[in-house]
Amino acid sequence: MEISKAARNALIDKKHRDGATMSSLASEFGISPTRVRDILAKMERNRRTIAQRLEAPLRKITNPASAE
Repeated sequence: MEISKAARNALIDKKHRDGATMSSLASEFGISPTRVRDILAKMERNRRTIAQRLEAPLRKITNPASAE
């Protein structure tokens, strides 16, 4: 049974954080080292986006609809 691409990408990210090289990951998963680099870059962008959204201030409601 094959795993989904999202699960594969998460596994690649975890193994890379644990010290695996891009070339070893590429041979393990049967993809090119360039594809591994692209996957890791996308995962890092996603982490940064989530962190920015969590740190962003809450929006200020200026005219609530139920303020009657």
